[in-house]
Amino acid sequence: SADRQAEALRVLERLATDGDLPEAALLPALKQWWDTERETSAAAPLTGEAVARLGAASWPLLPPAPLAVAWGEEAALADAHRARLGELRATDVTGALVRTAPHTAPLAIVRGHWARATADATEALRVAEETGADHAAAQCRLSLAWLAALRGDASTAAVLTDRAVERAVPRGARDLTAAAYWIRGQAALFAGRDAEALQWLHRLTEPGHDAAHPTLALLAAPDTAEAALRTGARADARAALRTLRAWAERTGADWARAAADRTAALLTADRGDAEALFRRALDASEAARRPFDHARTRLLYGTWLCRARRRTDARAQLADAADTFRRLGAAPLLERTLAAQERAGERMHRPDPAPPGEPALTPRERHVARLAAEGLTDREIAAQLLLSPRTVHRHVADVLAKTGVAARAELARVDLDEGPAPKPR
Repeated sequence: SADRQAEALRVLERLATDGDLPEAALLPALKQWWDTERETSAAAPLTGEAVARLGAASWPLLPPAPLAVAWGEEAALADAHRARLGELRATDVTGALVRTAPHTAPLAIVRGHWARATADATEALRVAEETGADHAAAQCRLSLAWLAALRGDASTAAVLTDRAVERAVPRGARDLTAAAYWIRGQAALFAGRDAEALQWLHRLTEPGHDAAHPTLALLAAPDTAEAALRTGARADARAALRTLRAWAERTGADWARAAADRTAALLTADRGDAEALFRRALDASEAARRPFDHARTRLLYGTWLCRARRRTDARAQLADAADTFRRLGAAPLLERTLAAQERAGERMHRPDPAPPGEPALTPRERHVARLAAEGLTDREIAAQLLLSPRTVHRHVADVLAKTGVAARAELARVDLDEGPAPKPR
């Protein structure tokens, strides 16, 4: 809460004055990150080095995941939390995952590790519910809701975000409420309900609204722009572009530069500089480290090329986008990409649906299977996933039965692509 943050800052300032705080130089940044009254949570200078120093000095001082994502430092924050997880395993095996997964799951989603995020958030949610860790449970539900939205399961996203908002609004947890609104906006956007998407996303910048939050509004700006353009609200799209440009110029964050260029290309689709903007968005040095967003740029660029009657070039971009969406399990945008490929003259072979009753691997089984395929023993997998060796052995047995292979050594040649997200508890 803001009161606890203010008290923590007073304690840290006293320590810094007494010379007992090695990380005193980071206090100005902490003040900005925690200043909820002025809504400057997206304004703090943040680097990977600062994240590493804070993680080494005091884990609770680490910045929230959305801020790290805004600065393009999700990898540094994930590393800091992974180190914390290793420490917790030695003293608190039961609580280790529930203390870290609410923070690492959204980072994994951004980095394209959706199977890991699903497994960790699902397991952490179970432990959080059993131990009464309500805030952690809400964070896990939002991660699972985000995955559901990305995968096209709007009903699951709605159920999970509703539960999170029920807890967040009475407690004034605007970060949770804003995340829920962003997720609902994305679910509507990917389903083609553009006007609805814009309504959800507008709340992130509406003064006084429970979902108003500067960091989440910044992260949602590319979605806001896309929904606005599809509904003819070009002024809203231009406002989102200004937000992205200002952030990119201030921080140098590659994701913001790429998102701004992509948005500018959409706004200038009838002008000759649109292609240069699309290309610059794709060529941003860090852009490919967020595979979902990178594939979205390829989809939009490919669609633009198709309208420009450059079908051969369009097919190349769309094929790459389809590969990424297929690997991630992003069904709505995969379907949109396949349709665009057909319009570009590609003769698509759509796979037949799986036979009724064919068993599918759960997210946890898939995670265990991947580790087993890498040669890890049951005990090594158990230590990594905070499970008992007996539970891991059961999962491996179930995987072998479902995949029809005789031995775990053969799992290396089995297709373990991601499947759908689990239904809410």
